[in-house]
Amino acid sequence: MNFEGSWNFQRYEEFLAFLNSNQDKKYQEFHKKNIGCNNVIGIRTPILKKIAKEISKGEYQQFIELNKANFYETIMIEGFLYGFLKIPFEELVTYLDRYLKKINCWAHVDLTVSNLKIFKEEKVLGFKYAKKLIHSKNNWIKRTGIIILLNYYLYDTYIDKTLELVSKIKSDDYYVKMAIAWLMSVSYIKYKEKTLVYLVNIQDTFIYNKTLSKIVDSNRVSKEEKEFIKSLKRKVEKKEKIGQI
Repeated sequence: MNFEGSWNFQRYEEFLAFLNSNQDKKYQEFHKKNIGCNNVIGIRTPILKKIAKEISKGEYQQFIELNKANFYETIMIEGFLYGFLKIPFEELVTYLDRYLKKINCWAHVDLTVSNLKIFKEEKVLGFKYAKKLIHSKNNWIKRTGIIILLNYYLYDTYIDKTLELVSKIKSDDYYVKMAIAWLMSVSYIKYKEKTLVYLVNIQDTFIYNKTLSKIVDSNRVSKEEKEFIKSLKRKVEKKEKIGQI
């Protein structure tokens, strides 16, 4: 199927039929477990990315308006699409704001962000946008802001602002916490002293210990340094049982 050109309801239905006809059931089961999402058809990421790139060469606005199906793949294709569009940043984020309300798993966040190369060019606007997302009450949107900072703002000009912003995030959501730990661990590899200053002040024990764990898992940290990092681990206090005196 050719994905360039214009889109209407009939063509969108053909698009959905094409996706279902190319289902890989073994991959479907594997990917469902990997991303924790049930609405998976079972199509590999390179194929989704290729489809998105072709759509970007045609009337992509029509596709976006028609793209209401709630499959992992249809949402992911739209996410990839935004990385291929050659439009101003201000216009792109109007699309992203609507798209981010659709996402329902960590893969939608992480894979979409990794393809948004415009953040390499629009540093100032991009940082402001990430900061806005981090303050969202929607946890997937909040994670998106963190992953943007992880991908595009761990360098000299922004490292202090990024660490200060991320270290102050408070959340009970597992995927938000994991994103923070991921960012802090990568930051440690690049900016050890700076990162430790912020890390020791993180009150959330899960985030703190998970960051240490990810640092220890890195091949870029020496054995001696890993032992030091392990020594910083906090003890997890057991929660009191309900009704216990």
